[in-house]
Amino acid sequence: MVHISNENLSKEEITFNEMINRGDDLMKIQIFRSAKECYTKALELNFNNNLAQEKLADCNLKIKSESKIIINTLIILGLMAAATVFYFCW
Repeated sequence: MVHISNENLSKEEITFNEMINRGDDLMKIQIFRSAKECYTKALELNFNNNLAQEKLADCNLKIKSESKIIINTLIILGLMAAATVFYFCW
């Protein structure tokens, strides 16, 4: 992802770009919830920005997918623990 340049921009536009760039960096290293905060702050500064809306939507999909993986892993671990207890107590 290419960072957005801040030349000749207002303070609000610079802050917006910084939030987008920070969110992009966090997405690269898969820290989705923090990236979501950055994109949300960017949208607070520029609500109609399509780029920020798309990035936030993508981030939300990644968080949802990540949550499903965590839940499935916990279910599998729970089943494995129950099977182990059943095996040793039987």
